[in-house]
Amino acid sequence: FGYAVNGYGVGDLVAKVDAVSETAVSDLIAVYEESYNVVPELQAGGSRRQSLRDAARIELGMRAFLAEGGFKGYTDTFEDLHGLKQLPGVASQRLMADGYGFGAEGDWKTAALLRAMKVMSAGLEGGTSFMEDYTYHF
Repeated sequence: FGYAVNGYGVGDLVAKVDAVSETAVSDLIAVYEESYNVVPELQAGGSRRQSLRDAARIELGMRAFLAEGGFKGYTDTFEDLHGLKQLPGVASQRLMADGYGFGAEGDWKTAALLRAMKVMSAGLEGGTSFMEDYTYHF
């Protein structure tokens, strides 16, 4: 099927995330604000604005890491953030929208399957994605 499973330490990704410029983060935040309804806490001056900036920085670092490696899919895990301030939730959603395969908790089989489904459905109406369900207690 033409895929390989490689393992990298989160520190390898963190190096790319840390190299992202403030200007690039601000530019991506502008895209977020144009594309999504951003809650007041994440807007400029909001109490959680830094969290949105961290998410944008992680997305840009991940894109650089994936592009440099020629990768078409990836996984993540809750177990080891090793310098990441948060899991790449926003990045994962946006990367899947751009055709990357993704599997949570190290599930490389789901990442490979999702990428294959994205390739097979290219140009068709609708799309494919991955969702990791959680049970919340409100």
